[in-house]
Order: sequence, then C-alpha cells, then structure tokens
Amino acid sequence: MTITNRGVAYDYVADLLRTGLILVDLGSELVEAMPERVDGEPAAAVLIDMMAGSAAPAIAAAGPRAVAEARALMEATIDRILADLRTAAELGGQ
Repeated sequence: MTITNRGVAYDYVADLLRTGLILVDLGSELVEAMPERVDGEPAAAVLIDMMAGSAAPAIAAAGPRAVAEARALMEATIDRILADLRTAAELGGQ
C-alpha cells in the first residue's frame, strides 16, 4: 500500500466511523424519544424509514450502480477489519 493509498484508506475509514457514530447517536436518541410502536410499526423500523427518506435524494442522484458499489466497499471494508482483528487476536494468544 502506498502512502497515497494509505491516506485514502485513512480518510475513508474516518468517514465511515464518523458517519456510523452520528447515525448511532442520532438514532438512539430519536428511538428513545419515540413511542415503542408508531402506527403499529416498531419505532426502530419507522426511524430507519425516516432516515431512508432523508437519504433517498442523494441515493437517487448517485444511481443504483454507485450505491451497490458503495455498499460492496463498506461490506468488504468491515470484512477485512474483522478478519485482521481475528488474526491479531489469534497471534496474540487471546
């Protein structure tokens, strides 16, 4: 991995973490403030639907191929991180 790629990877993972933390913090605050069920649906499902509605214009603008590629990249990233953590734990004798 070159230094340039390392910078790109660092920025990408930092963006993933920041986005994840924001969504978890916001989601947990909102779901706690909501009734357990909204119109017969679980609050968490309603919250996901609300967030999906907010994201829909950006997703539509990117197009289905870009969205599929982004999802694949996120999945591959977490798979690699988890695999490396498992390897490190095994090497560390844990």
